[in-house]
Amino acid sequence: MSEEAQALADIQGLASAGRIVVSRHADQRMDERGATFDDVREALVTATSCRIEPASRWKVEGGCDCDGDELTLVVTIELAVVVVTLF
Repeated sequence: MSEEAQALADIQGLASAGRIVVSRHADQRMDERGATFDDVREALVTATSCRIEPASRWKVEGGCDCDGDELTLVVTIELAVVVVTLF
């Protein structure tokens, strides 16, 4: 399994278990976009790909929020998925 595939599986597993932490910045971005915690969780669980970014962050793409709109997130993987930002 590739590093990207393993990271996506880890992200989806943590998100499915509800192990998601939203940073202050990501919380502000959620407010700006009208996104809820459930939207973030749904986008993480339904994501189709991720790729490594600087500072050991992962750009998670292809997932959709609860309304079916695409939501891209940047996360770190720790004991939980830490959402750094979203767009």
